[in-house]
Amino acid sequence: MKRESMGELETILTHSSDALLISDPSGKILYVNPAIEKISGLDVKTHQGKNIRDLLRDRLINHSATLESLEQRKTVTREVKTIAGKRLLNTASPVLDSSGRLERVVCNIRSLKVYPSGSEDTDNLQPYEPYSLEPGFPYRLVSIDDGEYEIVANSKEMESLVELAVHVAQVDSTAIIYGETGVGKELIARLIHSKSSRNSGGSFVKVNCASFPPSLIESELFGYDPGSFTGALKTGKAGFFELADKGTLFLDEIAELPLEVQAKLLGVLQDREIIRIGGTRPRALDIRIIAATNQNLQEMVHAGSFRKDLFYRLQVVPLEVPPLRERTKDIPALIQYCSAKLKEKYGMHKEINPALMEHLTRYSWPGNVRELFNLVERLLITVSQQTITPAHLSETYADESKMQSNFVVNDNVGPLKEMVSEFELAVVKRALEQCSSHQEAAEMLGISLSSFTRRIRKIKQSSDNGEAPTA
Repeated sequence: MKRESMGELETILTHSSDALLISDPSGKILYVNPAIEKISGLDVKTHQGKNIRDLLRDRLINHSATLESLEQRKTVTREVKTIAGKRLLNTASPVLDSSGRLERVVCNIRSLKVYPSGSEDTDNLQPYEPYSLEPGFPYRLVSIDDGEYEIVANSKEMESLVELAVHVAQVDSTAIIYGETGVGKELIARLIHSKSSRNSGGSFVKVNCASFPPSLIESELFGYDPGSFTGALKTGKAGFFELADKGTLFLDEIAELPLEVQAKLLGVLQDREIIRIGGTRPRALDIRIIAATNQNLQEMVHAGSFRKDLFYRLQVVPLEVPPLRERTKDIPALIQYCSAKLKEKYGMHKEINPALMEHLTRYSWPGNVRELFNLVERLLITVSQQTITPAHLSETYADESKMQSNFVVNDNVGPLKEMVSEFELAVVKRALEQCSSHQEAAEMLGISLSSFTRRIRKIKQSSDNGEAPTA
C-alpha cells in the first residue's frame, strides 16, 4: 500500500467513533485506535504490547470475542464488560490469507446501549447457559444515561417492551405505564426519555403523587406566586411542571391524584400551559408527560375516583410492564445481575448456588424486582459461607416455592369435581405441614374445625386405599 494511502487509513482509524483492536494469531495486540479509551474506559497504553490473555488474567475484561474468533476461526459477537464498568458489544472477525491461514483478528468495539432482538448485532451472539456461574454476564442489559440505570431484558416479554419503549421515544405522545409495585415502571419511563430528543434539551423529573398530602400536591406541581398563601415563599416557587420544561415529567402513582388536581392536569395536557397558584399569567410549557400506576384506572373511572376524560388523555400510548412471575427467564438473570453489582459494591466474593437460582425461579415474587433485589442483598450480607444455597432461605421463600410446584397436582385433565377435590386436599396437606395444630390450620384456611377434620379423614381414607380421593 502506498505511503499516502497508509496515512489516509491511519487518519480514518484515529477519528473513528468505533474502537478497533487488531491482534495476531497468538492473541498479541498489534493495534488499537484512540476511540478505545472513551468506549472501554481503558487507555491505549494498557493494550500496547499486551496479549488479550493478559487483559483477561488481570480482570480488565471479563470475556474476549477476539480469542473466541481465534479458536473458532469465524466471526463472533460477544457482550463484554471492562473493569471501568463499561459494557461493550465486540465483533471479532478472522482475516485469512490466500492459503487459508489465519493472519489477523480484527475486533470492532462499540458501546452497548440498546440492541433489540433480531438485529444484526445479535445474530452471532454466543448462547449462555441459563444458570451459568462463570465470571461473566449471562444476561442482556439495556443501558440508560451511560449506564447510570440498566434494564435486564432477558425474556421475550421484556425485549418486546424495550423495543416498544424505544419506538415510543421517537414521538412526543403522552404515555402511561401500567404494572405491579416493584416491576420497574420508572426505568421504562427513563428509557423513553433517554432515547428521545428531549434528553439533550431537558431533564427527567420524577414526581411520586402518593408522597404529597392532598393539600400540597397542587402547589408542588403547579408552583405558586409570591404571597399566594400563608407560609408561601416571598419569591414564589416554580412547580414540577416548570422544572420539567423542555424535558419529561414522570407522574408516578397517578391514581393517587385528588379529583380537583386531575381536572387541572387535564388542562395542562390539552393546552400545554399552566397558571401558578395565586397567579393570573399563563406559562407555556414544552413538556412530555409519562404517567404510571399499579391501579386499574378503568375500574377507578367506573367507581368515580378517576376522571374519564383524563383517563383517555393519558391512554394515548399505554405500556405494561409484566410481573416477574410472567417473565421467569428474567429471574435468574436479575439475580446474577444484582449479585454482580453488590459484589462489586461491597467487595464480596460469594457465589449463588445453581440450585438456589432454580428454587427462586419458582417463587411468585409479589414484590417483583424490588423484592428480589432486597432478598439477594440480604443473603449476600448475612450469609457467612462463600456459596449461598437454598438452605439459607427464610421459611417464607422456601414455603412459597414449594407451594408453587407441589400444587400442580396432575398434568392430565379429568372430571372437574375430582380435580377440585384433589387440589383441595393438597392445600389441606400443605396447611398441616405449616401449622402446629388442626385449629390453627383451619383458621389459616378460613374454614371451621369440623370442615377441616372432614377433609383430614378423606386424606387418611385415600392413603389407606392407595388411590386419589374424590368428593
